[in-house]
Amino acid sequence: MNKMTVYVAYASFILFVLLLFLVNAYFLISLNLDKRQDVRVEEKKEQLKAAYKNILEDKEKILASKELLKKSLDRKTNIEAFYYATKEYQAKTSHPEELLALLEETIDINKILKSGIVRKEYKESYALYLLAEFHLSNHQTGIFALSALTHHSLHVRNNALNVINKNRDITFFMDAVEIINSKRFYFNDKTITDFFDNYQGNQNEMHQLIYEKMDTYNLNLRKNIMNHFINVNEDHPAIKDKMLDLLQQTTDKEMIISTLRYFNKIVDQRVKADVLKSMESPDWEVRATSARVIRQYPGQDTVQMLKKGLTDVNYFVRYNSAESFLNLVDSELVLKEVIENEDRFARDTLLYFMNTKGLLSLQEYEDLLEENNKNKSREEVIMV
Repeated sequence: MNKMTVYVAYASFILFVLLLFLVNAYFLISLNLDKRQDVRVEEKKEQLKAAYKNILEDKEKILASKELLKKSLDRKTNIEAFYYATKEYQAKTSHPEELLALLEETIDINKILKSGIVRKEYKESYALYLLAEFHLSNHQTGIFALSALTHHSLHVRNNALNVINKNRDITFFMDAVEIINSKRFYFNDKTITDFFDNYQGNQNEMHQLIYEKMDTYNLNLRKNIMNHFINVNEDHPAIKDKMLDLLQQTTDKEMIISTLRYFNKIVDQRVKADVLKSMESPDWEVRATSARVIRQYPGQDTVQMLKKGLTDVNYFVRYNSAESFLNLVDSELVLKEVIENEDRFARDTLLYFMNTKGLLSLQEYEDLLEENNKNKSREEVIMV
């Protein structure tokens, strides 16, 4: 090994040690800075909680405390402290309405947008997140959230919906529904249904307004509204009439299925004939849904239709028919049907379903299957 090689080895080792030292120093400094920032946030949080107490409980130092709150929206550390202080105070306060009014007076959306708490492309989304967390519902908040519904980012649009459904001004809610209805921007179906489900204003007023305008909405939005009516058990006579009209008039498969699901939750005997008719639909999904819904409308005609459903070519129709059949008919009559039914699909489906539901033991299930096989063998011999 020559001298040059030795020098290179020494130099490499020294460089490696220096790099290790710099990396360790970086992590130590970062850890120290993080700890110091956590301390600053904690101190600021306690100051802000004291400010809330001064204003809402002690009724003293009100102007100074309000000024402190307003100044806490200017940079990252302060906003972080403001968030924690507000959430902690919200959780225990006995003055929720006064706190909400104070927040609406204090929070300046433009200050949050100008702060450096998150990167530029996330500022609008984060501002909407804070507004939703604090349940703000003033006019400024509504206007800001409504404008964000046309943002190119889906995340921003979803956060805007969270803000609007906490705003008790129904005008903003209905304007948001119109934007959704325009279909210019994508919204997930579940997100739309949750938007209706979680509205914190007057639900009865909202239902009245969307009922009046429902015929003007696109099919997908109407489907989401019906899902909302199902979720909240909306059984107002006018709503039930609307759902019945839709079931009788629409030819759209998804709409038919949604209305059938509604009448599975909200029972209305006027719909029985339409559900029975849907059991004979050319579309298997409609037949399968109807086979589940029809159990809510018992009768001999229902039982006969379910017997027919047991022989359907589609497995899901047979399965749902078997489940509904067992819900409506005494187990002894079901066994009689198993033994006497000439259709193999019907026999096997009922036997399988009774076994999975614990209505037949495994041994009884196997014995009946064996008996059915023997019967089938005899049938084949006779046919030969």
